[in-house]
Amino acid sequence: MTLHLDTAPATDAVERLGRDPARIVAVCYDAEARKTAEITAGRLLIAAHSAAAEIGRRTPKGGRVAIAAGNSIDHLCVWLGVQISGRVWVPLGLSNGPEATAHALSLARPDLICADPAGARLLDAADAGAALALDALYADTARLAPSYASGAQTMAIKFTGGSTGRPKAVVQSCRSVMANRINMAARFPLASDDVVLASAPLTHGSSHFILPALAAGARLVLVDRASPSALASIMVEERVTTGFAAPTAIQRLAAALHDSGARLHALRRLIYGAAPFPELALARVLETLGPRIAGLYGQTEAPMSIATIDEAELAQSELRTSVGRPAPLSTVAILGADGETLAPGETGEVTLAGPLIMDGYLGDPEKTAETIRDGRLHTGDLGRIDIQGRLFITGRASELIISGGFNVFPSEVEAALLATGAVGDACVFGAQDLDWGERVEAAVTEPEGGRVDIDALRAAVRDRLGPVKTPKRIHVLDALPRNGLGKLMRSDLVRQFSETS
Repeated sequence: MTLHLDTAPATDAVERLGRDPARIVAVCYDAEARKTAEITAGRLLIAAHSAAAEIGRRTPKGGRVAIAAGNSIDHLCVWLGVQISGRVWVPLGLSNGPEATAHALSLARPDLICADPAGARLLDAADAGAALALDALYADTARLAPSYASGAQTMAIKFTGGSTGRPKAVVQSCRSVMANRINMAARFPLASDDVVLASAPLTHGSSHFILPALAAGARLVLVDRASPSALASIMVEERVTTGFAAPTAIQRLAAALHDSGARLHALRRLIYGAAPFPELALARVLETLGPRIAGLYGQTEAPMSIATIDEAELAQSELRTSVGRPAPLSTVAILGADGETLAPGETGEVTLAGPLIMDGYLGDPEKTAETIRDGRLHTGDLGRIDIQGRLFITGRASELIISGGFNVFPSEVEAALLATGAVGDACVFGAQDLDWGERVEAAVTEPEGGRVDIDALRAAVRDRLGPVKTPKRIHVLDALPRNGLGKLMRSDLVRQFSETS
């Protein structure tokens, strides 16, 4: 089936499931690398239709269905049932705490909440009331004629990571979902012999691989919170060919593979997203995994595929700080402070036009109007485009440090700290300063088996970047704050150390 912007996102996946009902389309593993379930195409189709029928009975047309669950076959069945029913999907990540979950529910106001046991515990802590168990949604074999949503209709209400403030509710249309599918198919197509790893949460990045995998006749490998060594074992056992994960998860997987000596002979491509991949860390991963790492740049407001970089490009050392070229349906421009389009090589705000962008923030027209201006999404990211059309992200506009009148990009200083090999992890942030306006500070962790020499570290950064960009203070921590997607919570450090300054 040829993909079009106005196609209902799940139609080709459902059609493919019906063509080969005996084929196993998904398997599931637990945290100890034990296979817990598998499902055929025919059974998945029956369960999803049954879930759709039950959802249809419990919610109004266009109603909202929240799912709080880990990766599982039950989750897959209900998720597909939401698509068949034409309802709006509201994902609730298990890594979010009770406060963030309660906030998300207050924004989305779902008509139905369903959960697995872990999700039910989270919802109980959030004082959200009772949730329907996932398997209760397909207890019988009732079927519902699909009433897919399509085009401008809403497919999902998702929540931003909250790394710079409280999460916002993003309204994604079916057209946005289809734009992402078209972009992904152009750069990272799947085939019937693919085995697709879904170890990142289905409530986040892995969800974007469900429909392409099912439509291609590929097999999904669902993994719920496995350790790096367990994940490596699963990938070997299942002969995984492609997957998606955050950079931190890929780094830990590579370390586990290095320690065990195991080889992922079937792996063709492991795609990272959700956070930047530090250049030095990426180089180390490539030493273990070889040229099989690809990347996606996107955000909740424009999912996954603003730009993409494939494994052949990332194998080139000079391209490892790039996020690649804009995807086919992504029109990217770098704008200056006055809204002018900047020339190649000049740094400004990354903006996007096209069908990938969100409809807006639910219940927040002022923030929507601030973010989408003249039809362009203002991403809040700073970046530049080189003369070959490759996009480079230099940081968040809100995180830019202006120290003594000079612009300091935290990512540049973080790269310099990591390049010394004298720290395990690094996060750079600005703190108010009477003399400098803002001063550069850093939080780091100790390298494996070593200690941090702060004076030597500052000297090494000074030699590389000069005095203005050298952190005035360096804090050594046991671990840096990251959210469930692996993103640094820079704002947590700003709050923590502004109170101790």
